[in-house]
Amino acid sequence: MDLQNEENNKILIKHQKIKLARTGRINVMYKGDWNNLPDLLLENIFSFLDIGAKHNASKTCKLWYSVFHLPYSWHTFVFDDTTLTRRKFNYYSGWQYMLDHLRVQLCLQSIGRYIKVLVFKPITNFYNLYEFMNMISFYAEHGQGIGSRISTLQYTFPCNMATSRIDESVLYGTGGKLLEALKRLMGNLPSLERLELIDLMLENEDAQTLLDQVCFYCCTTLKTLVLVNTTKYLCQLLHPGVFINLQVLVISPQNLGSDLLLMLGQIRLSHLHILQNRYTPIDIEPMNSFDWKHCVKTNATLKVHLRVESIRERQILWQPNSPVTSIIFKSPNMQMTAEILNKTIEMYSDRLRTFGYLELPKFYQPSSFKERIDTTLVNLIQFCPKLDTLMIREKISTCTLLLISYYGHSLKFLHVRRNAVILRCDWPRQNDWSDEFYQWLKKSSTSYKIVEEEIALSLGLNNWTMLSDRDFKRISPQLYSSYYK
Repeated sequence: MDLQNEENNKILIKHQKIKLARTGRINVMYKGDWNNLPDLLLENIFSFLDIGAKHNASKTCKLWYSVFHLPYSWHTFVFDDTTLTRRKFNYYSGWQYMLDHLRVQLCLQSIGRYIKVLVFKPITNFYNLYEFMNMISFYAEHGQGIGSRISTLQYTFPCNMATSRIDESVLYGTGGKLLEALKRLMGNLPSLERLELIDLMLENEDAQTLLDQVCFYCCTTLKTLVLVNTTKYLCQLLHPGVFINLQVLVISPQNLGSDLLLMLGQIRLSHLHILQNRYTPIDIEPMNSFDWKHCVKTNATLKVHLRVESIRERQILWQPNSPVTSIIFKSPNMQMTAEILNKTIEMYSDRLRTFGYLELPKFYQPSSFKERIDTTLVNLIQFCPKLDTLMIREKISTCTLLLISYYGHSLKFLHVRRNAVILRCDWPRQNDWSDEFYQWLKKSSTSYKIVEEEIALSLGLNNWTMLSDRDFKRISPQLYSSYYK
């Protein structure tokens, strides 16, 4: 019986019979041996699917059903508003998704010991989140093996739950029973190597004890720590300086301080990301220059990365005398101005490796050479000898692109929007340009194809092309081998 069912499954997967109208012949279309894929490949595919998609895929054939129960298929577990829930009618709110405790119990007993990455998406039903966290903690505390292999925990709090434009500026923070459940869960994960806590917006008193248990159990194991907007207001956090093997720290500027910088210099931290987003307070002062100099003196290998993520325009918080190696803006409404470029050259020209703007622009861009930033961009390339990655989304001419590739001796990755490139040689001749060089610029600037060939030759690549808007939106600059996105 099993052999017969297996053959039927293969026929359903591999063949689809199409009867031709005139001849009456049957044409068999071959669709591939999807039922014979290797287990390792199927496990990787299943690891990207949510619970519902995994269940539907497991009903395809016997092999896919067996892969459904393999450990790596449950490498990542994502909890959102509808995970392990059932609909229940509420007289005040209508139909609601309520956590099904029986489903959670059966799920954790079956695959709980396989989970290595646990992700909590921003959800509005805090009761479901609170109950699920407590159930995982309960099983972990009673020696069921559940949670013992979790190496990554990501928790994002929906701090902006405004229902109208009047309340857009009102931010809510994690606290009370939900904060207790989160701290209890973190204390029951002894194998944590990466911890991400995003937009908690805590009060200063709660933030001081947030990571006490994590410091006790994961002092030597934690390697990556992400603390974005842990507090609403200025509050220095000392917990990151306790993890002696910490390699990457992502933190908001309101949680930095002199004592923390001193501790980070002692633990030999490799990468410090200072991240500002739409919820980060504006009235923050940069760190003292003396503190940065002392930190660099004790930890010469430290690399600082400045990043701004915001829908609206927001000023970057410059850190004087800090070892900044990358500056990235991710916003559709922030313009690359000559002021920002000149400030970057003035403060970080000797160390800067990555610079650019992500997302497609939603503002007016002039076409005139005098109103564009072409000249300042070329200055950035000339005065930053270590710059190897540059992302440009503003309007520039093909002549400017050729000059960037010509002067960028260390440039390896140049990302440019094709829709923003003007086919034009609008640069006036400079005193240090020879007649041959200027003629080469004028001739090469008349064709997109020639420009791409010349840039590929300058960068030492076999092929280089300008990016479409769709491809430009997918850019994720690699800052180092195990980089933070």
